[in-house]
Amino acid sequence: MSLLMTVPRGAAPPTQADGVRSARSAGGARSGAAPTLLVASGRGGAGATLLSALLAMSAAGEGRRVLLVDADDFVGALALTLGISPRGSWTDLRAGRAAPADVATPVSATLTLVAGGPPRLADAPRTAAPMSAAERKACMRRVSTLAEAMDLVVIDCGARLDHVLGAVTPTGSERLMAVSAGSDPVGLAATYALCKAVGLSRPALPVEVLVNRHEGSEAARCFDAIDAGARQFLGLTPRLAGAIPADPTLDAALRAGMPFPDAAAGSPAATAAHHVVMRVLAERPLSRPGT
Repeated sequence: MSLLMTVPRGAAPPTQADGVRSARSAGGARSGAAPTLLVASGRGGAGATLLSALLAMSAAGEGRRVLLVDADDFVGALALTLGISPRGSWTDLRAGRAAPADVATPVSATLTLVAGGPPRLADAPRTAAPMSAAERKACMRRVSTLAEAMDLVVIDCGARLDHVLGAVTPTGSERLMAVSAGSDPVGLAATYALCKAVGLSRPALPVEVLVNRHEGSEAARCFDAIDAGARQFLGLTPRLAGAIPADPTLDAALRAGMPFPDAAAGSPAATAAHHVVMRVLAERPLSRPGT
């Protein structure tokens, strides 16, 4: 199994993010939309950001072209997690101030980040009114044009329902990865509430449960509790996406200040995330090989 988690330091080769600029005009778009994972949780602290990074980096390490999007317009934690300085934020696309390729930051030859947080470009306004739902949707629609050159899109939606709904596009390629990180009643109820809210707003959106910090029979019990409630009361049939074990070694490495890509390389959490994302990619045959 190949799991190339370490991101090259310094300037990345202009093979992916820069190539997005000419993908549409050069006929780079392929038939069908890249699968899009909307990674979200019902409450903060469940690990949506860490899992988004692990899923994206695992696929990129296999040579797949991956677009990683941070849907947060306040902080933008993914850039901090990956230890990079992004070109811009997707909020720079507001009111047409920038083009999608202007805010696409190459992380490696196969991984591109569209950062979150406030506007970052040089001519961005210092203050701005909060992002409306319509503006969020418009910006995310523009970001989705970058997916035409990708094999996978991962969007970190955090614990905000509006981030999930704003990321849904007409391509029909999205699926919700509902992160459940607690076997306690509150944690299970939070994941159930997320599935319910999304099911009411977007009933056609496939829902999968990704159990975090549990494995084996404990992960199965978490999923079974959510699945039983969703089937009985919501008419939903969620799928178990997989389970990511608790990883004290990874946690300790991050607390010690080790860069995330280096800390994650070969870790149990990264290995489990690799299995999850490879299953997603295997379900949809690619029309062209990765890099």
